[in-house]
This record gives sequence, structure tokens and C-alpha cells, in this order.
Amino acid sequence: MNPSAKAAKAQENGANATIETYIAPPPPKNGRIIGLDCHPDSFAAAVFRGQTPHDARKLASRDKLPLQALLQWAKAEFTKEDVFLLEAGGNSFAVCEALTELGLRAVVLESAYVGKHAKTYADNDRMAAARIALVYLQGGVPCVWIPDSRTRERRELLHAHSKTVANHTAATNALKSFLNGHAIRLGKRSLSAKTTRAWIEKQRDWSQLQMELLEGYFADLQYNAGLRSKYVRLIAAEIANEPLMLRCMKLLGIGKINAFALLAIIGDVRRFDRPERLVAYLGLNPGRRDSGDGKRIKVGLGKRGRGDLRQLLIQAAHAVLRMGKATDMGKWGWKLFARRGNRNIAVAAVARKLAVQAWHVLRGNPPTALEKNKSFVTKLTKLAVVLGKELRPKLGLGTSLAECIQKLLTRVQELSSADPTPKPA
Repeated sequence: MNPSAKAAKAQENGANATIETYIAPPPPKNGRIIGLDCHPDSFAAAVFRGQTPHDARKLASRDKLPLQALLQWAKAEFTKEDVFLLEAGGNSFAVCEALTELGLRAVVLESAYVGKHAKTYADNDRMAAARIALVYLQGGVPCVWIPDSRTRERRELLHAHSKTVANHTAATNALKSFLNGHAIRLGKRSLSAKTTRAWIEKQRDWSQLQMELLEGYFADLQYNAGLRSKYVRLIAAEIANEPLMLRCMKLLGIGKINAFALLAIIGDVRRFDRPERLVAYLGLNPGRRDSGDGKRIKVGLGKRGRGDLRQLLIQAAHAVLRMGKATDMGKWGWKLFARRGNRNIAVAAVARKLAVQAWHVLRGNPPTALEKNKSFVTKLTKLAVVLGKELRPKLGLGTSLAECIQKLLTRVQELSSADPTPKPA
């Protein structure tokens, strides 16, 4: 079976299994194949010509190339008939973007697939570059969707916010652990309140060293809290400027962070031709293994797919269930909980339904799991408060809360009458 047929077969199998997979394009008939092994400061390249690993002929190899030397070499030696292959990594998207700006083709291959072929007795950068090209020539190799520059910026902001939330939580727990070591419990007191620190200092006679430690704990906590507020404000500004994110907030359980994450991670929704593909991309579809006659093993959600957005949708599903039977989706979730006797199953199922609803919103289809108008206005009010008096006028939203909310509602209504499907940059 030639590589093109294998790719088509893999695409068909992926569709039947509802697996979100992109297959790399077939090898060029008249062009060359360049495998790139990327490092932060240097690159190695292996140039091949051929259609399969058996007839592939190695033409050249280079290593220890800095980025500018790599780009100059690529511009001088190669054309759009050739294809550059990169393994997904920290700087692969940036290198791919630089090659694309030169009018060259580049494909980012899935790291997990390429990496499992690296278990050999010897390895170096040139061998790694050649291995990337030869793995590609096998056909049916999964590759990674390359986000546009705007989507990449949003992903970077979402990642920075997630890291700051983790650091803020760690700083809070570290201070609480220190206080617990001295038998001091905060109760309902908030560490963000100014009076809490004064209360802590009065609980015992702290030594000079312990006061220095307290100063460090509070400084760490204050720094991460400020950084977290800054990133939330940046996310709120992105939502205010993106009517499609505002429309996502109309869905049950979807707040500002979830709405921002949906577009930041999904990007161009048209790459998912049906909602099951998006569900699989997020890892919200239960796995299954068949073996022998009638032996069927059910596998839970596990660690497949985009765990960052899956986690946010799981949190949104918990919020829907906390609403009780006030919504149709909540009623459905509680009925499933009663029937299956497992809350986690119900939460995952509701999260899966929310992913499907998000697909419909992003594709311009009318969703069914919508917030009531009063709840949606409450979400917009919280968004306007986060933006603040200084940022709202800069975004063209006025100064008062009422004016800001009205303009946000207008942006959502204008989107509903137009085609909301995001266009690639």
C-alpha cells in the first residue's frame, strides 16, 4: 500500500473511531523532503528524495545551524515543491511560521508518534533529522494543526494565567502550612484582606527570623495575586473585543475564562467537521478496547486530548449540576447520576454536551443550552467590573457599568445576525 493510500485509510479509520487526527500530506512527487531536528539554539537537517522509506535517497545533511543560517539556507536551496518536517516541540510553531513566510511548506508531526521511533542504541541530531523524514515517508503519520498568530497569542495568555493560578494557590498553601505549624488557623479570614496580616502578627511573639519568613510568604502571595488579576483583566479585554467569546458566555456554566479558552484552544472551528471530532480532541469521549470474541473493556476519559480545556469544561459541568434541576441540561445530568450511581460519569457527560454546544456556537448554529437573560447579564456585569473604569473607555464600552453592559449586548446581537464562524488569519 503506497503512502497516499495509507493516509486515506488512516483518515477513514480515524473518522469511524471518532478520533481527532490530522494526517500529514503525501510526499511530494517532484520535491524534496527535509527533516529538521529543532533545538533552542541550533538545528540539524537531513534532505531526502523519494516516496517511501525503501526508495528514499539521502541527498545531504547539515547540523549545528543557528536559526538565521537555517533560514538563509532554506531560502537559497529549496522551493515550495519541497516540504520541511518538524517534530512538535517548544519552538516548532515559530520555525514553521518563519519557513512559511519564505514561501516554503512546513508540516509539524505529532511528537508522541515520532518519538516512539527514537529508541535506538545510538542517536544524534543528524540521525534524529533523518528519522523524522523516514517516519514521514512511512505514510499515515499524524501531524499537528498549526495555529495562526492570534490563536498562538491567546494560548500563551491562557498558559500564563494557568501557571499564575497554580503559583497563587501554591503560595496560599505555603503560608497556611507555615501558620498551621504554629497552630494558627485562619478560619473564615481571607489572606487578601489587609486586617488578616495584622491579626496573624498578634497571635504570638514571632522572632525576627519568623517575621522575615512571614514577609516573604506575604510578598510571594501578593505578587502572584497581582499577576493573576492582570492576566484576568487581559482575558476580559480579549473577550470584550471578540463577540464570539461573548456569545460563548451565553452557554450554561461558561464563564469568562472558559469562553476565552474555547477560542484560544480550538482556534479555527472549521477544522472539526462535526462535534464528535471536537469531543475527541478534548478527550471527553470514553475509550473502548475490544479483544477476542465479546471481550470489551471500557476505558474512562483518561489523559487523552487537550487536558487544559477538558478540565475547564469539567468545572463548568459541576456548575451546571449545582444549579440543580433549574435547567434542562441539569435535569438530564441528575437523571443520569441517579441511573448510573456515579457523579463523575454524570459530570463527564454534561461536559461532553457542553463541548457539543460550544461547537454549534462557533459554527453559527443555534445552541440549546443557553443561560437565562438575567444570568447572562450577570456574567456581563462581572466582566465589566473586571475591566474597570480605566479600561472600559479604551475598548469603546463607555465608563458606566450600564453603558458597558448595553454595548456588550449589542456586540452579541450584531454577531447573531452575521456569520460568526471565525476566519483563519
